[in-house]
Amino acid sequence: MTNLSPVTIDRLIEAMRGFDVELEKVGDEDSGVAAANLNDIPVTFAVLGSVFIVRADVVTEQTLNDADPTLYLAANQVNSISFGARATIVDRAENLIVRTERDVPIAAGMNDEQLAASVRGAVDAVLTAHDGIKATADDLAELRKQVEAELDAADEQ
Repeated sequence: MTNLSPVTIDRLIEAMRGFDVELEKVGDEDSGVAAANLNDIPVTFAVLGSVFIVRADVVTEQTLNDADPTLYLAANQVNSISFGARATIVDRAENLIVRTERDVPIAAGMNDEQLAASVRGAVDAVLTAHDGIKATADDLAELRKQVEAELDAADEQ
């Protein structure tokens, strides 16, 4: 019989060590939160009741005043195809934040192999979703330039 152990932040830290990634605890010892920089993206890991969450937040250079809809459209596009993580644009700070997040149910506990596979899958999904937003936003920006150039050319005629 397999023994399922409760998932704790210490077990998440240990699972990430198996991938040669060191997580640092955030806050006090009992906060249940740790973080690391993965592929130049700050990633937060948290154990919250019946789930653990992997979240990546990247602050953009776009301010709320000069924001265009491209990032929002890119997040919607990423959410319409399955990367296994949710994408959103946070507009509650001075600059827009691109956020991708995945939560994994842990209420019944997990053995070490299940935890390692779940953490790896969550991290991969979160980072892939971030890459998807960037690629989609770049594609949309290029498309916008093409349309604007065509409109300008039509106006000149």
